[in-house]
Amino acid sequence: MRWWLAAAFAAVAGITAVAVVAVLNGRSEHAFRRYSEDLAVGAAVSAAENMKHDHTRADLQASEVTISSNNKLALFAFDGHGRLLTATTSNQTAWNTVPDRDAAVRAVLDHNRYIAGAKDGSALVVGLGIHGGPARGLVEYALRPELKTQLGIVRNEFSDSALIAFILGAAAGLVLATLTGRRLTRIAEAARAIGAGDFSVHVADRFPDEVGSLAGSLEEMRMQLESAFDVLRDDRNRLERLLDRLDEGVVLIRRDLSVEFANGRARELLGPELATSKLAHDLQRFATDVFTSEIAAQIRLGTDDDRTLLVSGIPPGAGADTVIVVLTDESQRARAERVQREFATNAAHELRTPLASIVTAIEMLQTGAKDDAGARDDFLRVIETEAGRLTRLTHALLILARAEARQEEPKLASLELGGVIERVVAAVPHRGVEIVAQCPPGLSVAADRDLLEQALSNLVANAVRYGGGDLVVVRAATTPDGCVEIDVIDRGKGIAPADRTRIFDRFYRAAESDDGGGFGLGLPIARDAVQALGGTIDVISEQGAGTTVRISLAAGRPAEVV
Repeated sequence: MRWWLAAAFAAVAGITAVAVVAVLNGRSEHAFRRYSEDLAVGAAVSAAENMKHDHTRADLQASEVTISSNNKLALFAFDGHGRLLTATTSNQTAWNTVPDRDAAVRAVLDHNRYIAGAKDGSALVVGLGIHGGPARGLVEYALRPELKTQLGIVRNEFSDSALIAFILGAAAGLVLATLTGRRLTRIAEAARAIGAGDFSVHVADRFPDEVGSLAGSLEEMRMQLESAFDVLRDDRNRLERLLDRLDEGVVLIRRDLSVEFANGRARELLGPELATSKLAHDLQRFATDVFTSEIAAQIRLGTDDDRTLLVSGIPPGAGADTVIVVLTDESQRARAERVQREFATNAAHELRTPLASIVTAIEMLQTGAKDDAGARDDFLRVIETEAGRLTRLTHALLILARAEARQEEPKLASLELGGVIERVVAAVPHRGVEIVAQCPPGLSVAADRDLLEQALSNLVANAVRYGGGDLVVVRAATTPDGCVEIDVIDRGKGIAPADRTRIFDRFYRAAESDDGGGFGLGLPIARDAVQALGGTIDVISEQGAGTTVRISLAAGRPAEVV
């Protein structure tokens, strides 16, 4: 506790006590004087009433002696010229010792009342006119020493009271200062804890004063900051989950070259022991260069498994102290180029096969088969079948092209997911496989109906055709972060490890699943459709335990469900 706070409280208490005593002392002195004046004026008025009935100077002197003796005061009467008519001494007080006597006589001759004397009322001179008899006025000199004594006693009591009030005020001030100081100390400790990021210290002060109001405001601020930090932590967790889904590795390196964060892809590319690998040392040197130059930079680094990584460094911004390093596996680009070449080759092959069958059938019809009813019908069926196959293939290629080129942005709306899943389940050929839909009532998703139905239809048809089991489950549920996950689950043979990395390649068909009825475009179309809706698609598979294809999309708003 600050010493000056207690001193200030004591000073305020002392000054207040002194001020109160001064006011009371002044009021007491005024009250005593008024009391003395009332007595003196009353006695003078009574004497004037008695003396106005006196007809001779002897009667006047006799009345003066009686009145002054009975009232213990000095009384002097004078005529219209100011000459004294009574004795020069009254009640052992000589006329020439009366203070302000001449002023009193002049005031009375001017028909005015005169009152003067000590402030405490112990000695008063009163002048009054007499309306009758030989005298025209009187001067009264009243001495009341007992009033001065009584006023002194009162003043002494006030002084004692002031001393007691000062001591009590100082003690009360010290107690209040101590209590207030402790309360402020608790508030200051809580504020320091909040400043250090510790929101577990509660600021409890229920006393309804300004300090209590300050404590309440600080507690409200603590709760708001705690809530804001919880939101920031949640946002950071969501950001980390989002970064873990990226195809690029992301590493945050502090100025002391320690790794603050690395997403899943970075750990996959660099290995779990980021700080001990040779590549990590190269990254540290690269980060040092970025810190020093404060400009973005790029280098290429080789890995132990003969991969080439494109490393991009982003310098720290204002107020930041970390370099952002982005790792791109350039071997994936080569693979993508290879996939594009294979796509063109496979597309040409897939188109050439039905076209060749149609051309052959037409040539046979033109060479005479049209005249044979049986042969003509057979060739027409071939043309119809291959034309349908060609139509389906071109339709699938068109969907892929539009999804990839984003020629037409999907129109997202809140869809009731249960109805979409039921229509897909009803439309897909079951082929002896039981398809079960599991979707909570009222669950909605933000999507384009055609794209979502196309993606789900391809996934369900793929699970029925290639899953190898007798049951396919389409299940939907909400996630803690507010998204909607749709799982297409089969309990079949699963996907071989060699095929898992290529199942989304266009025209790719696993050897054991190549029944000649598909083009290898179902999963690529589903992936592109989901990506066009702003979602993600993942495959979880284990040989002998089945496959789960999971779509994650934003939840819709129930009020807008269509």
